[in-house]
Amino acid sequence: MIEQGTVIDGRYEVLSRIGTGGMADVYLARDQLLGREVAVKLLHHRFAEDQEFVERFRREASSAAGLSHPNVVAIFDRGEWDGTYYIAMEYLPGRSLKSVVRERGPLAPADAIDVVIQILQAARFAHRRGVIHRDLKPHNVILDEEGRAKVTDFGIARAGASDMTLTGSIMGTAQYLSPEQAQGHAVSAASDIYAVGIVLYELLTGTVPFDGETAVTIALKQVSAVPLPPSAVVRCAAPAAAGGAPPPLDAVVMRALAKDPAERFADAGEFIATLEAVRRELPDVPAGTGVRTQVVSPGARANGSVAPATALLLAPAVEAPTQEDVERRARRRRWWWIAGAALLALAAGGVALALLAPGGARQVTVPNVVGISEPIAVGKLRTEGLVAAAPSQAPSSSIAAGAVIATKPAAGTVVQRGAHVSVIVSSGPASVGVPDVRSLTSAQAVTKLEHAGLKPSMQSRASETVPSGKVISTEPSQGVTLQAGSPVTVLVSSGPAQVDVPEVTGQSEAEARITLHAAGLHAGTVTKREEPGQAAGTVLSQSPSAGSPVRSGEAVSLVVAKASQEVTVPKVVGKKQERAEGELVGAGFAVKSSTRAVSSEAEVGLVLQQNPAGGTKATKGATIELIVGKLAAQTTPSTTTTTTPPPSTTTTTSPSAPAAAPGSGATP
Repeated sequence: MIEQGTVIDGRYEVLSRIGTGGMADVYLARDQLLGREVAVKLLHHRFAEDQEFVERFRREASSAAGLSHPNVVAIFDRGEWDGTYYIAMEYLPGRSLKSVVRERGPLAPADAIDVVIQILQAARFAHRRGVIHRDLKPHNVILDEEGRAKVTDFGIARAGASDMTLTGSIMGTAQYLSPEQAQGHAVSAASDIYAVGIVLYELLTGTVPFDGETAVTIALKQVSAVPLPPSAVVRCAAPAAAGGAPPPLDAVVMRALAKDPAERFADAGEFIATLEAVRRELPDVPAGTGVRTQVVSPGARANGSVAPATALLLAPAVEAPTQEDVERRARRRRWWWIAGAALLALAAGGVALALLAPGGARQVTVPNVVGISEPIAVGKLRTEGLVAAAPSQAPSSSIAAGAVIATKPAAGTVVQRGAHVSVIVSSGPASVGVPDVRSLTSAQAVTKLEHAGLKPSMQSRASETVPSGKVISTEPSQGVTLQAGSPVTVLVSSGPAQVDVPEVTGQSEAEARITLHAAGLHAGTVTKREEPGQAAGTVLSQSPSAGSPVRSGEAVSLVVAKASQEVTVPKVVGKKQERAEGELVGAGFAVKSSTRAVSSEAEVGLVLQQNPAGGTKATKGATIELIVGKLAAQTTPSTTTTTTPPPSTTTTTSPSAPAAAPGSGATP
């Protein structure tokens, strides 16, 4: 707790602590800059290191700061101080609506309507700006010194579509949670409508419609239990008392508390218009009732005779009756005497007719008690002179647990007074297990789930393994036990997901395979093609082309450059035959050698000519022709005979059988 006199963030001087909650303390402070009293909400230190709590606390200020409305508490400032976070807001001298109800009990219908309309005006203003309060309750409504209602504590408000939850807990107070909040579903403006409906119920009856020992118990009732109409609660609490909620107001409350958000008021504006219409039909409120305010003088506050900034709310005003009031009351008394005498005469006549009519006084009609809780139903049967037999139970997905499903004989049946009527009470929705619908078509799955008593809805999802149109799974999964009528989401395969083909041209074949795999694709047919100027292994083209949408897992065909088969022919002219043939064979060529007569012994055994010429390009495996020098036959000078030289010999050497190892023999 912060001591009095502490200055928060160099600006807000603490005067006293005025409230505390599970998340923050609230202090009355003086704004030293502007010289006004403010309420400072300071986050507990144990939460300051929790980023989720901090974000939630910041969201309060950002959501509420823009809500400038007479029925909304204004947010002035926010900041960080002493290792935690704070919000400075409008200080309201007054009391919470909850404390008023606790002290005074139920309000008159007209007064309850007047307060709730103000709450709805604040909600309407916020909803139009995308802000949902999510925690509307009497604790968060302050009645100021003028009796005006102001909504505060946007600590768990949600702006737009942001999703702020607290893991492992139910946000808000369970007694005011909408069914969709209790089930963890999406929250909308309709959730605030439900909460305001409970506030109106509490103002009319002095109690909430659902209560229990734990938050979970109450939340379950919010989901499935049917509340008694406010007028029935008031009659049960004080049967002899007149008043309570008139039937039109009962209908308004029950519509606001519809389990299905679509069945509630369309928005806060429609709720307001309906309440105003009912308000106009109510009788005038007698003087001295309603929301009254006693203004506290500064002197009384200083003397401590009353609590600072506290108004006396809902206190009957004491006024001296006028002569007109006295005469009006006398006329009313005379009217009641006349009406009473007439009723007695009618009653006497009715009794006589009943006694004269055969069996008339002994027959009654079974009343309709469907949807009413068992104790109330039994009491209603007894009032009609019937005997309620021991109740039996049966499951029901439409009637809340503890309420009557039917009677035997049925409602409307004429029976003898004192007859026994069996009451069948709902035990709540039956429990069913989610059936296995995997690999079925969506239509087959819907039929099977509906036959089991569940409410299926479809949701498409990509799948690499389940064919398109077949069920992948359900949420909740098969085997989970649910109440009959619970929703089940059926995930239906749309086939493999669509992906865009990445660009892989210019990459090496290995790189292209990695890129395709990362995109959920794979390399299909790979065609090799020679391409001048391209390194071997480079991807030249792809199909489908880059950017084309295809299903995940499909193949992409590639055309890849292959190594050229043409190589440079070695220059072997002037080299020994054995060495020349070895070099050519080593370069991947076949060799065909022939001889030509030479007169110089120096040219014998040397390559005189090659074809193709050295330095040119030729395909590997091609034959290179060599002409090798061979000494011509010598002639005798004294003779003139001509000797024909022996014919040239030709030998062929292939790469697989070289004539001689490279480097053998002498070089010129």
